[in-house]
Order: sequence, then structure tokens, then C-alpha cells
Amino acid sequence: MDDLSFSQKFPFTEKARAILKKSNISIQSAPPEAVKKAALMVSRAAAGKQYLLEMNNPSEEILSHEIIAFPVAKMFVSAMSQPRIAEKFSMMIERNTFSHLSAAKNPRKLSIDLAEELGVKFLLAEKKEFFVEVPLLEYLKINFNDEELKLVNQSVLCGKVFLNGMDFARFLSEIAYKKVFDSLPIAGEDISREFKQMARSIETQIGSIERKEFDLKVSGKINPNFFPPCMKALYSDLAAGKKLSYAARVTVASFLYKVGFTQEELTALFAKSPDYKPHIARYHILRIFEKKLSAPGCKKIKEYGLKVKGCEQECGENHPLQYYMRKLRQSRRIAESPKPEKEISKAWSGGK
Repeated sequence: MDDLSFSQKFPFTEKARAILKKSNISIQSAPPEAVKKAALMVSRAAAGKQYLLEMNNPSEEILSHEIIAFPVAKMFVSAMSQPRIAEKFSMMIERNTFSHLSAAKNPRKLSIDLAEELGVKFLLAEKKEFFVEVPLLEYLKINFNDEELKLVNQSVLCGKVFLNGMDFARFLSEIAYKKVFDSLPIAGEDISREFKQMARSIETQIGSIERKEFDLKVSGKINPNFFPPCMKALYSDLAAGKKLSYAARVTVASFLYKVGFTQEELTALFAKSPDYKPHIARYHILRIFEKKLSAPGCKKIKEYGLKVKGCEQECGENHPLQYYMRKLRQSRRIAESPKPEKEISKAWSGGK
């Protein structure tokens, strides 16, 4: 049971792999409960959240399903085109690892067990203020996702990095991140057709959730439903984290600026792009605001190859802002139109 519990917490270890091998359960024919857990893992990862088993004394069956769910989740991730999903999934594992280590009854023992399982080179520190010492070259293997782990924040002497218990847990969590990230993606031929279909379904749901969540963050006066078809398509692609051409980015960014997006909202939207670079995005967004750039007209949008089917069917305007303003005015007229006499009298009479 101890090995099961350890493997559920750290499913990326050889111990977890050995348990799977011993169980003779094929990943491609994983139990439905494990597949559901795998889908939840990926969804949590995409949302930047943790996935932890919040249950006291789970049964062997539940722990086994959790262990099986991990490689299934890796297959889902590998079959998806969701931007940076491998990075997000690996980051979730890093956070989960740190949570398990820091919340353990005996965190130092668990950290040592995990370090030995991962083959990490370390020695227990002789100095009382530190827990372990790690060779500098070993320490430099990590990605330094956590600012706390940067060398400037550590004690380094004679080619060794001295870590307290908490920093060692952080270090091991980054090792977990690297191990998972380096193992992705799994080759397509090793993923069943059924899992690929499930992955597409999960990806669609994630994209829909992300668009809705972003729509809730923007100002109440902005209604994406009033965007012209071409801008609605570009906006949806950005909110779903798809990569756009330079012309497409400038076009949609200048349009969103004109309808009322703030610099912060635009930055948050562009941060979803798989090739997002903060300093470049800030430069272009600032330039739009400083020069008060407007979106190009429909003729130019057509030249850029950004028109969509709906443009011909719905839009008779020469500029995307004209379409938006027309829709906005229509909605206001409907909202402000007087109620029929019958409805007014009913309201005053208490609905009778």
C-alpha cells in the first residue's frame, strides 16, 4: 500500500511504472474511471490548476486508477494541438509534487525517498541550517521555473549548492517537471484512435471554457457577440490560444482597442499565444494605444486573407467597427424600447 500511495503521488517515477507493469493492465484499455481522471488532469492543467486526490485512506482500486490515469493523460496531451499544453501539464505535475512533499507528515523522509527514486545526486548537509548539498552541475539541470531556486538566492560553495528542506522540495519538483516535459509528446502511432478522438473532445471543451472565462474578464460594455464575423473568428482563435499571423494580430488588436479593450486585457489575451513573448507583445500593444491605431477596413482585411464565410452573409459594412456599432445600437434600442401598456399595468398591479 505504501508503494501504491507513493506512486499515486509521484506517477512519473519508475516505481509507478513497475506497478503498472505488474498489474498487467493495458493503458489502451484503461478502466473508464481512470480515463475520466485522466481527462480531468488535462483540464486542470490547461486551466493552470492542481490535480490532487482529496481523500483520506483511499482504496487500492482508487490509487490504481490514479496511477493508470497519468500515462493516459500523457496520451491525451500528446494528441492535442492546444498551445503549450505539454508545458502546462508538466507544470501541474511540478505543483502537485511540491504540495505532496510539503504536506507530508515527514517531508524530509519523503523528499529523500523521491530523490533516490529519481536518481538525484545529493548528500545530507553537515551544516545545521541546511538539509542537503547538491553538486552544482546537478543543480543546473533544472529549468528554474521557480524564482526562489535561482542561484542568486542560494548558498553556493566549492561547487555545491546548499538547500534547506523547503528548497530541496522545490528542486525535486522542478526535476519532476523536466522528467515529464522531456517525455512528451508520445509518438502518434502509440496512441489509439479512441484516445485521439477523446483528446480532440477535451481540447474543444477547454477552448470553449477559455473563451467564456476571458469574455467574463473584459469590460461589461464590450460584447464579443456583436463583433463582425472576421473579428469574431480572430478573437476566438486568440482566446483559444491559437497562433496568428502578424497581420492578423495587428488587425484584431487594433479593433479590440477601438471597442474598449484595455492594455491589460489585450496583454492577457495575447499571452495565450504559443509564441508569446512579453516584451514584444507589450511593445506592439503600447504602439497601438499611443498612435490610436484603428483596425483596417474590410477591403484591406480581404487582402490580408482574413475574411471568413460569414463576412459575405452577414456583413454589408465597409469597416468592422461600423458593424459593431450597428449591432450595439440595435441592442440598446431593444433594451430601451418602452414596454407595452399591458406589461406596464401588470407590473403596477402586482402581476395580476
